[in-house]
Amino acid sequence: MDAKTKSKYQNAILYFAKNLTPYQLGKTKLAKLLYYLDFISYRDREKSVTGTLYYKQEYGPLAKDLTEMIADLVAEKKLEVNRVVIGNEEKQKDQFRTLKEPDEMVFDEEEQTLLRKLVNKYADVPTEVMVAKSHLEAPWVKAQNGASLDYKYAFDVEDFDSEIEEESKEEDRKIKEAVEKELTANC
Repeated sequence: MDAKTKSKYQNAILYFAKNLTPYQLGKTKLAKLLYYLDFISYRDREKSVTGTLYYKQEYGPLAKDLTEMIADLVAEKKLEVNRVVIGNEEKQKDQFRTLKEPDEMVFDEEEQTLLRKLVNKYADVPTEVMVAKSHLEAPWVKAQNGASLDYKYAFDVEDFDSEIEEESKEEDRKIKEAVEKELTANC
């Protein structure tokens, strides 16, 4: 990975960590935000922002080297990661806090706009809803478990596509309601 691409990758992580509270952003949600950043950019411009590959994992698309990028940012004292226990469960979540402002100048105008749109749209969306949504999209569906996702299926990522955005909002609402119903039933 060249220096420019690595800088975009790291600054995208810092951007999301800066603009979402520690309670809104865990590692799984960060992975989904990066996925949407790259696949929407590819859909609209035929190039991803971070230049990374994504792999089909249990909780949806996972960016290659995400753990290493986070570790590098921590080592460079740009990011702090705290592991917290959620509720009375033994479930743990990583919470992120920026120690250094992201360099937004590494992104062009369209990339900056997409970053803002993703934060605005997904800030208060539960991670479980984002996971469920990503599982319905062609990049994840068409990949074999553990295999890389193919950017050629980015056309199926509907966010911010004006022609199908209304239909997508309705689908998102139904997914959110279904997940919330499931979570309520399990409590």
